[in-house]
Amino acid sequence: MWNDPNRSANLPSATITMNPDSPSVAGKPGPQPTLEIAGERRIPSPTDDQIRDAVLSLDACTTYAFLILDRDSKNSMEVSGDAREGFEIEHYEGSKGLRYRAAGDFNFTAEQVIALLIAYRNGAAGWRESVRWEEVDI
Repeated sequence: MWNDPNRSANLPSATITMNPDSPSVAGKPGPQPTLEIAGERRIPSPTDDQIRDAVLSLDACTTYAFLILDRDSKNSMEVSGDAREGFEIEHYEGSKGLRYRAAGDFNFTAEQVIALLIAYRNGAAGWRESVRWEEVDI
């Protein structure tokens, strides 16, 4: 499944533990995630199906083949590409002022991206370790 031998080969089936303090899990008031698709559509508190549909709708033949999942006002995950060409993934930790890119350009499948976005949205343990990240200069 993975082209990079240094990367974990089990992202879609990775063991992911829900964070009980996550607003989407515990239902506590707090920041809710928002999914932005190609800068044109915003979906507050996206469901698994909405995330899946958004990823599968990306088409690199168009001008805007990206989506951003904002977990809160300081943290986000950005995806670009499409199912034909593969995807590139970055995440931003605004409180630390750091940006990371998943190692291996455009080597991610739609199913891998969907699993990662859902885990990230939920604040699930293990999302960060499921991919090898490289820090990117901002």
